[in-house]
Amino acid sequence: MNLASFIIEKTAAHKKIAVLGVGSVLRSDDAAGMYLIEKLQELANSENLLLIAGSTAPENFTGVIKDFDPDILFIVDAAKMGLEPGEIRVLDTDDAGGLSFSTHMLPLPVMLRFLQREAGCEIVCIGIQPQSTKFGSEMSEAVKSAVESLAQTFAQSFRKNNP
Repeated sequence: MNLASFIIEKTAAHKKIAVLGVGSVLRSDDAAGMYLIEKLQELANSENLLLIAGSTAPENFTGVIKDFDPDILFIVDAAKMGLEPGEIRVLDTDDAGGLSFSTHMLPLPVMLRFLQREAGCEIVCIGIQPQSTKFGSEMSEAVKSAVESLAQTFAQSFRKNNP
């Protein structure tokens, strides 16, 4: 199943959706998750949708997520997966610790276990292969284009499933 079909299927099956973008806007492609939230704020609006710019400390938003009580939480972050820059993959949450995600205050696997226990929602991790996470650089065109396409896919699925 392709990514667009996967997202449409997942959003159709759940009423309350949260999207947590993670990463540092100071580290070029590491900002992919944050850029996604920025684009979604322009494209999607619903009382059943929570968009969170989690930056480098997404664990600070676990209470907000728990209070919103989503049916599904998408976590989007740059992840070094050995792919071409801008390639996007749905990641097994059990394997999240084995991938090289952006630097967070709390390790991603610890936060995932906490959210699964406390929020009780389905969690989907989406990784975007960075070209560079060099401090002070601009986001690469490959990653920027991939994020914009992903934002369009999410926005279309939200509109389709929440008219």
